[in-house]
Amino acid sequence: MEGVTRRTCITMGGASVLAGVGAYAAGEGRLWNTDATPRFAPAGSPREALQQRHLPNVPLVTHDGRDVRFYDDLVKDKKVVLTFVSSRAPAYSTKVTRNLAAIQRLFGKRIGQDMFLYSIARDPERDSQAMLKNWAVWSGAGPGWSFLTGRPADVETLRRGLGFGSDDPAEDANPAVSVGLVRYGSEPEMRWAHCQSQAKARVLAHAMVLDFGTGPASTGSPITKTFGTGSDPATAPVWNCRLLLSGI
Repeated sequence: MEGVTRRTCITMGGASVLAGVGAYAAGEGRLWNTDATPRFAPAGSPREALQQRHLPNVPLVTHDGRDVRFYDDLVKDKKVVLTFVSSRAPAYSTKVTRNLAAIQRLFGKRIGQDMFLYSIARDPERDSQAMLKNWAVWSGAGPGWSFLTGRPADVETLRRGLGFGSDDPAEDANPAVSVGLVRYGSEPEMRWAHCQSQAKARVLAHAMVLDFGTGPASTGSPITKTFGTGSDPATAPVWNCRLLLSGI
């Protein structure tokens, strides 16, 4: 049942993001008219098409005041975990932030090296860079975990591109809908999935281990404390995290 659940999650998460890419890569979608005039001419590789449609390179500001571009500086060539937060959905935002804090502890030094966490303001006109900085301090965000805001129109473009919206206008207006989702993926591999942000942290972490692979944890990680061999606890592999019940 666990395998089926994971497959379902990955299939659902990847479907919306990869919808336009299969046509480019496989030559499907009837790109050509009968008179051989192209209906549209996708430029570049499937990866570029995915970036243009779903990973817009909008300008953002980090909680520590750095100006960044979403794709170029934050996502390209990285494994990332993407969430939204909003002071208009405090309970949901607190839960997802605590989940990311647990994931940060679990994966240890991988965060900031081969994995990156991004929490984006759902309502940038309300949640300023200064407020996000306080939120980052409260959550214990370390290197590799950034809280982000920007111009409302740019953040909205990003939210839509990433698939954090709803076709129902009333539902879409509720910030809890966007905050209730976690999307994660490996950008170079064009492989994406999503989970519910309000799930148990160990459920999210287990899915990420299966998709992101194993790697060394830090000495303070629950992985090291539970599975360390004693020879070099810093290299304890990240695996089987569903058994880590303490602190996750």
